[in-house]
Amino acid sequence: MVLSRAVGLSWNPNNDKRLKEIRDARNRLTGHPALAGEHEKKPKRLSSAIIPYNDITQLGFRGHVYYDDGVEDIEVEVAVFQKDNEEQLSQQMELIEKRMDEQEHQFRTEQAARPFSLCFGKNFEYLLQRLHCDLRDEGRLVQAQAHIRMIRKSIKALEKELVERGFEPESEALKILFKGLDKLEGIMMQDSPSISTQYEFDLIFDGLEKNILSQRANIAALDTKLSTPVR
Repeated sequence: MVLSRAVGLSWNPNNDKRLKEIRDARNRLTGHPALAGEHEKKPKRLSSAIIPYNDITQLGFRGHVYYDDGVEDIEVEVAVFQKDNEEQLSQQMELIEKRMDEQEHQFRTEQAARPFSLCFGKNFEYLLQRLHCDLRDEGRLVQAQAHIRMIRKSIKALEKELVERGFEPESEALKILFKGLDKLEGIMMQDSPSISTQYEFDLIFDGLEKNILSQRANIAALDTKLSTPVR
């Protein structure tokens, strides 16, 4: 029932005659004998039950259910009960699976119409390439500072898109990129950078570039998955 409700299907095993027989037998004989019938519509038929030792065989057993107005004998052939129960439930599981596939197809269709990779824009590779610079070259430094702002803007747009569309785990992976951009930007703002500062900048840029390329590949793979038919 829970799975059916989760995918928007209205279903109750008690609406199936055979499943109701099996559930009632289980509850009244072995499940919750004292509570069996408690949730039935009026008039409620509360009961108690026994399973005589001599009525137990390798194939099943016979139980006796006692009501206020009489007694009911229930023959339980375990293999038959199991087979009937599995067959009826498997039919419902097929409907659930079908509905899940339909929902996944709809989800992917909606997501594929707006690829996440578009957030990077057309010139992202150029911006990343030109982010590296000689800190002592003032002209290139100013250009790199402009590029770092544009790169951050693109990644921020991607993060926002991922969160709004329910991909929070993927958005969390972008935080390391922001940290790397902050580090580079901080170095760029230093006056009279030394050769040691340039080495630090080069190392951070190298790691940041690798992480950005890795995240772009992950996003491309996500777009591909979302554009792939369910089955």
